[in-house]
Amino acid sequence: MEPTQKKNFLFLMIVFIIAALVFMYVFSLRSQLQEVRANQGNYEEQIQSLSSIQITDALKVNREFLESFFTYQTTAERYKKIEPFMTDQGFKATHPSGTELPDSEESVKSSMVGLKQFEYQTSKTEAEFFNEFKLTTEFNNVAATDTVIVKTSLIYVKEQGWKVDDVEFIGQLTGGK
Repeated sequence: MEPTQKKNFLFLMIVFIIAALVFMYVFSLRSQLQEVRANQGNYEEQIQSLSSIQITDALKVNREFLESFFTYQTTAERYKKIEPFMTDQGFKATHPSGTELPDSEESVKSSMVGLKQFEYQTSKTEAEFFNEFKLTTEFNNVAATDTVIVKTSLIYVKEQGWKVDDVEFIGQLTGGK
């Protein structure tokens, strides 16, 4: 072989080796890209399921709190039943005028029906609800039914779940049937 043929042969071998390495590298990248895409879809599904679990849990805690707060036989029972659903700040927000628990000897009973919850989630760890329901309150054996609107604010507390952090009475429509 002549020196030019040797150079050409060596050049072709180097080009062939480089082409083979580039081909293997591109094939490896394509394989990794497919794996990343598969993982991304899996992660998106997991995030979606976690998000929906949290939102559903907030809705459930909101409902259980309202049922406990507005369905009671005595005011002492009322405050004992709602405490597990609340932060300290939220619990204080339920007290009349924000001070101490009422300690009344008079007979007060309450029940709610027809709860409609309207949710506004401000973030993954905060949710607000506007709640509309019919509330029947019996005071000294005299009953009255009203349509009540209450706003509740919930926060997600690590290792405890959703907790009611604020309760605000928005208004009522008297004489509801």
